[in-house]
Amino acid sequence: MDNIYLCVLGLFAFYVLHDALQERAFRTEGFRFGWWMTLNELVVVSLLAFVFEWAPAPVLKENQAVYAQQVRRLIVFLAFALTVSQGAGSASLAFVNFPLKVAFKSSKLLPTMIFGVLLTGKRYGGLDYLAAALLAIGLAGLSFADARSAGDPKLLHDLAFGCFLLALAVCSDALVPNLQERLLKQLQYPVGRMVVASNVASVIFVFIYIVLTGELGAAVEWTADHPAGAAFILLQALSSYAGLRCYLKVVKNLSGVAGVVVTTFRKVLTIILSFLAFAKPFSLAHLHAFAFLGLGIAVATYSKYHRPRVEPQKPSPDLASPPPAPTPTSSTTTC
Repeated sequence: MDNIYLCVLGLFAFYVLHDALQERAFRTEGFRFGWWMTLNELVVVSLLAFVFEWAPAPVLKENQAVYAQQVRRLIVFLAFALTVSQGAGSASLAFVNFPLKVAFKSSKLLPTMIFGVLLTGKRYGGLDYLAAALLAIGLAGLSFADARSAGDPKLLHDLAFGCFLLALAVCSDALVPNLQERLLKQLQYPVGRMVVASNVASVIFVFIYIVLTGELGAAVEWTADHPAGAAFILLQALSSYAGLRCYLKVVKNLSGVAGVVVTTFRKVLTIILSFLAFAKPFSLAHLHAFAFLGLGIAVATYSKYHRPRVEPQKPSPDLASPPPAPTPTSSTTTC
């Protein structure tokens, strides 16, 4: 039990450190390289995942070629979703403050419900729609509060573009669990191989993007001139992976509910510390918006873990008695 307490403490400590270092990096003079930051984090996570999580390939009875093709296709889609989620989310910090990013990333329920209704015809309960409405009101209120505090037309333009990047990141993030679930449950692909393969593919996508946009050269030059800033980026990548390992331990040894509750409180603490450690406008409108967001997250959490249980899907007959797939996780998306 003492180890669980250490994992909970580690989850708070590592993710708060990750968020603080990320915000500190964007407050370093001349730093606007969110995609470069994402590349560093993906490389670190890929290496550590290969060391600690790599697993043997599943043993197939038949249809090896078809299975491999399905896996490759899903890995590419998953890597692209992770790339956009991580890259756009990090890049947004050049235009918006950190609490707004946390608020957007906490509102994944909105695009998840939209995709569920449009793509799969999934039905949601009244509490889900209530949570979605509260989250939408909270996000709109928070964006309005920041816009009113900005005043300068350039700052308003930056805020609008930052919100666009965050919306893109959250929509991509909402696709990740669905793709992971297909790999882990339907195809019974080992979680360690999925983590490594998807992150390595994401590294390739991000590298190509920053080469084409010219960010790579500018970021390398900035890194050479700001060794302390480079240390921030490396340390935040390491703390991200350490926080994820603590989160998975909490989920494994306690429950998914415990993991959600702990990460929710962690996000609240992150927002509070962000306002205390880094100067930024705060008004009554911000307080009201955060209240709606907090209530929406609470309702969404309650609804998620109080709905009827669904019988797990039977494994594919093409696999030779594979072990049950672990809970899908994104190794680069901070909790």
